[in-house]
Amino acid sequence: MLQQLLPFCVLMGAFLALLALGVPVFFAMGLASLSFILAMGGQVPFNVLASTLIQGMDSFAFLAIPFFFLAGELMNTGGITRRLLAFAAALVGHIRGGLSHVAIVASMVFSGVSGSAVADASAIGGALIPAMKAQRYPPEYAAAVVAAASTMGPVIPPSIAFVVYALVTETSVGELFLAGALPGLLMGAWLLVTASWIARRRGFPFSPRATMARVWSTLRDALFALMMPVIILGGIVAGVVTPTEAGVIAVVYAACVGLFVYREMRLADLWRVTRESTISSGLILLMVAASGTFSWLVANMAIGETLVQFFTSLTDSRWVMLVVINVFFLVWGLALEPPVALVTMVPLLVPLANAYQIDLIHLGVVVVLNLMIGQLTPPSGVVTFLTAQIANAPLGAVFREATPFTLALIVLLLLVTYVPAIALWLPGLLMGG
Repeated sequence: MLQQLLPFCVLMGAFLALLALGVPVFFAMGLASLSFILAMGGQVPFNVLASTLIQGMDSFAFLAIPFFFLAGELMNTGGITRRLLAFAAALVGHIRGGLSHVAIVASMVFSGVSGSAVADASAIGGALIPAMKAQRYPPEYAAAVVAAASTMGPVIPPSIAFVVYALVTETSVGELFLAGALPGLLMGAWLLVTASWIARRRGFPFSPRATMARVWSTLRDALFALMMPVIILGGIVAGVVTPTEAGVIAVVYAACVGLFVYREMRLADLWRVTRESTISSGLILLMVAASGTFSWLVANMAIGETLVQFFTSLTDSRWVMLVVINVFFLVWGLALEPPVALVTMVPLLVPLANAYQIDLIHLGVVVVLNLMIGQLTPPSGVVTFLTAQIANAPLGAVFREATPFTLALIVLLLLVTYVPAIALWLPGLLMGG
């Protein structure tokens, strides 16, 4: 067993060592793969490096990633985000701790377009954290609640993480999008309950209740923004468009709304936003390309089969194996960014999931939920780092304020893990998955 795992440990050790030295993920993955091929002394053909780099990107569905990135940026620039915040404030601003509830509700809606936790945290945090500080909310709490709310981004469809998972596991993007809908809404409800409990204990402020006229006015103003998730998911479920084509529709729709309906975006802004989102999505796609070689080497070691033999000798319980998978991804989520964990770790677990008859759609939701919890916790905690910077708050204090939200999400993770119907009911109903 140890002898079979040794090559994998060498490859993974080189990769993690390069990451610890600050080498970008794309180069770390590529250099680790190259070093391993050279160390094998000709046992692995050198041309594998070039061919698998190309194969790693050879999928039309990967085009969905830059389009969803761009759609989220266009929403923020075109005034859509501001209108979503106004509508959320009219709905829940009167509850004690109102602005923290606004952050969660706005993130639920914004998640229906961006598909990215970082995009959510940047858009919602940039607008809402200064407002929360102005109303005397502790800066570290403002940063924590926005960071926690942003974790819904990759769970509520559409989701960039689900696109990557689907391509790694050869599962349906549409089914994964639907599988994330109910757990994502439950995340929002769970976070609202947690925020309400904290607000009552600490006496946070609230706004006067909005009149029905105000609610209707903000709803009418935000209607074009609220229609975007409906158009994207409806088109995919109906089989009218692929996820990539839905991404294109989202970009065109967001651009038209920003330019011609709200008129808060200029053509010059369109070029700037396109350039910035291309850089962000390009970093992920470069990493996906490098993962082609990395994944090929791991598959060639037959690590998946080795793990199946090991775990099936210990237990035949699917529920015990789900505990193992949860712990595995919670640990990796602390150390690796979600896209990195998805392309490096998920292929190892597919044979294991098949051996224990764990539905790969259900597993996708469980894995992404685990990785989102890792976004809130040290040492990676990317969205927490981002919101702490926006709030100009001490990072350690933000992590402490985020603890109740993290615990709430762990409880939800256990619920989704052991009640698979939460994830699988909607795909089964609408797509026969």
